[in-house]
Amino acid sequence: MTNTYGNRLNEALRLANRERQELADAIAVSVQAVGQVIAGKTKALTAENSERAARFLRVDPYWLATGEGTPDAKPGATAAPWPFSMISPEQWAGLSDLQRGRIEGYAESVLKEPAPVKSSGHPKAA
Repeated sequence: MTNTYGNRLNEALRLANRERQELADAIAVSVQAVGQVIAGKTKALTAENSERAARFLRVDPYWLATGEGTPDAKPGATAAPWPFSMISPEQWAGLSDLQRGRIEGYAESVLKEPAPVKSSGHPKAA
C-alpha cells in the first residue's frame, strides 16, 4: 500500500475507532469530501482541516500531513477543549463559513482588547 494522505487519514480513522461521518462533522466538511480524500480523488484536506482532523483523531498532525514519523500523537497532545459553553460542536458545524468567520472575527477583536487593570484593593487617592 502506498503511503498517501488518504491512506494515512483512513489509518487514523481506524486507530481512533471513528467513522468518516464523525470526522466530517468534527471538521465541518461533507462525508463525501472525506471519502474523496481517502479514495485519492482529492489530494488532501486543507492544512487547517488536516490539523483539526489530527486533533480530533488524536494522531500526530505532522505524520498525517507528511507520512513521516508515526501516527502517535506527541506526549501531552490532546484534543483541544471545546471553547464554547453555549454552542455545541454540531451547531458550529452547521454554520456557514461566513457565520463562522464573523464569530471568529468577533472573538479575535475581543482578544485584542487591553487586559483590564486589576485593583490592588487599596483605594486610590483623589
